[in-house]
Amino acid sequence: MNEVKEKKTLSAKGRRNKGRDGRYKFRLLLESRDWKVTTTTEGKDGEDLLATDPDGVVWAVEVKDVKLIDPKHLVQAREQAKKRKARWFLANHLPGYGGSWLVQRRGYLPCVWHANCETLGDDEND
Repeated sequence: MNEVKEKKTLSAKGRRNKGRDGRYKFRLLLESRDWKVTTTTEGKDGEDLLATDPDGVVWAVEVKDVKLIDPKHLVQAREQAKKRKARWFLANHLPGYGGSWLVQRRGYLPCVWHANCETLGDDEND
């Protein structure tokens, strides 16, 4: 018996909603760090957020709420920032870790930002 397993994929509307939710969550994280944030309407042709850090530096922020980190996302973030004449910033949600995001940005080493610092419980990662 040959069974074909269907890959579950989100509809276009589902992807837009997931992207919107990711942008909203990351915007809250930036604002909790005293960044000023504007949501852009650029969509596919531009950054998701335009953010100013506490030092007044403007960043073109691309937010990705996807399971896999794709090198094309970094290329996209850099190209969009160049058009805006801002510094590039890429945030990838880390699935399974709640409000944790891999943050890559111009002039900084990659790091993980957390929406909260709760423990995973029971020393799961020791």
